[in-house]
Amino acid sequence: MTEHRYNRPSEGELEWHIPLNENFEQLDRDVEIRDTEDNRDEYDPEEGAKFLATDSGATYVGDGSAWNLVGYVARAGGGDLGHYVHYEDGLEDEEINSFVFDEDELLEVVRLSFPMKEGDADESDVVLRVREGGSDGDVLVEVEGNEFKSASSDSDAPWIASTSPVSVTVSNESGEAVDVVPKVWANIRR
Repeated sequence: MTEHRYNRPSEGELEWHIPLNENFEQLDRDVEIRDTEDNRDEYDPEEGAKFLATDSGATYVGDGSAWNLVGYVARAGGGDLGHYVHYEDGLEDEEINSFVFDEDELLEVVRLSFPMKEGDADESDVVLRVREGGSDGDVLVEVEGNEFKSASSDSDAPWIASTSPVSVTVSNESGEAVDVVPKVWANIRR
């Protein structure tokens, strides 16, 4: 233990047990709890404590009275292509990527964005969509040009799909070609 983070009784201290007991309280917050998600309520949600569900990858942080979901540790997919892609005018839900997962898994989109190079195109006419069940499926979430969405801060989240594949599509009805970087980050979990 370090002298800075935990209490260290001085040599010969008569009530050495008091600072050590305070260390155990701190350890309850510092050491991650690992168990199945169904057993989460068997642990006290100490302020700042972390719980990792070993079966689903769900990660929770305690606030003193409840466990709050903050994300997932699991197979991850997505990201961005790393460079601008040129899309011609007239595209309507053109599939550019898809996520495939097992029937006992779910896909959760955690963030997406669609940065555009400068130009005359109206940002609202250029749209990146994530569709559950393929390119003709229901829209799970979408962003317009130069928009960013994150599940941690968007009131419409979570964006969770149970039907594979999940398709990423681009529409461009701006009247001109555009250069954009389609970005989708997702976790696949059980």
